Amino acid sequence: MTRPGLPPGKAPDFPDDPSIQSQARIYRRISDNSPNLIVTDAITGEKRPSSGAFKPDEDGVSVYLESILIDNRLTVSDIVSRPNNLVVAFEVGDVRLIPPLGVHRDPWPSNIPDEHHPRNGAHALIVGWSDLSTSSRKDRQRQLAACRSLEFIYP
Repeated sequence: MTRPGLPPGKAPDFPDDPSIQSQARIYRRISDNSPNLIVTDAITGEKRPSSGAFKPDEDGVSVYLESILIDNRLTVSDIVSRPNNLVVAFEVGDVRLIPPLGVHRDPWPSNIPDEHHPRNGAHALIVGWSDLSTSSRKDRQRQLAACRSLEFIYP
């Protein structure tokens, strides 16, 4: 949820939530497979998200906690909002290996499309962006795009 007038990642940060275990998986919905969001690795030939897929809104990068989705009998397809969406999964611990990033629970955010959809009970944010320079923010985005546990899980 972006608030007007604030640059990406510049709202006051929420703290990392230590109650979210490092081995917990989070899902990131990517709007489509455009070259701005998906790239092909020059060495392996495999597709992976670009750093642009992890550009923070003013409050962070939206993700969904897998465990809460499962507890509510929701699947990865429930976080898809358009036919061309892609979804990647990765571990919270990989986010925490990129200081100062962390993960903060943000269930039921307001002023978003479909705000009453059950998936939003699992909403969380990758936080820690607010004091980063533009180059540091982009570096963290690149690190997220390359984290070891990252995998495409939808479609």
